[in-house]
Amino acid sequence: MKIICAFSRCSNSEGKKGIIVKMNIGIDIDNTITEVEEELNNAAYEYAIKLGKNIKNDDNISEDIKNTVDTYKKKFQFSYEELKYFLKNIQEEITNKAKPRDNAVEIINKLRKEGHKIFIITARDSEFHDDPYLLSKNWLDKNNIEYDKLIVNAREKGIVCKNENIDLFIDDQLNNCLDVSKEGIKVIRISHKTCNNKYIVVLNNWIKIYEYIGELNETK
Repeated sequence: MKIICAFSRCSNSEGKKGIIVKMNIGIDIDNTITEVEEELNNAAYEYAIKLGKNIKNDDNISEDIKNTVDTYKKKFQFSYEELKYFLKNIQEEITNKAKPRDNAVEIINKLRKEGHKIFIITARDSEFHDDPYLLSKNWLDKNNIEYDKLIVNAREKGIVCKNENIDLFIDDQLNNCLDVSKEGIKVIRISHKTCNNKYIVVLNNWIKIYEYIGELNETK
């Protein structure tokens, strides 16, 4: 699937003294800058019940392999058209109203002001959304999140990060983190779940993410 990307019109920021390494930092949106997994899971369950599906809602969304939203399709027994309706209407409404995680906006903007380049990399795609780029840009602008480049249709995030020369990638999905780490790129998974993979650092909030990035600079 074609990847859509464009540079934002955000004003440039000068890097501050004391930053040893200025990195290209890739950041996912859904459940990374935001935290909407539980709300989406409950909304999908309610929609499935209305459709007459006989399912159990265990509040546990498993990994979405290859970012094809098969998770919702399988768990909630959606047909392709039902899945498309859920993503285009119900999911979009939830993600449009989503609030950023605590400290996410401040830290992303601080990182950019310190001289790092911010790449927003999302799997939101043209198959299930009329305009995933505008959908994402409008939310980022509304929440005053500064960035240098926005990339959508990024189902294979490892390839995208490699092509964009990303130095550090932040995402909530384990499969995305594994895909990117295979390219030799440092990865932070924002999650409360543990991970035994030595190439992935798991942190559960943006304060810890900022502190970790500072530690990376200190070791250079």
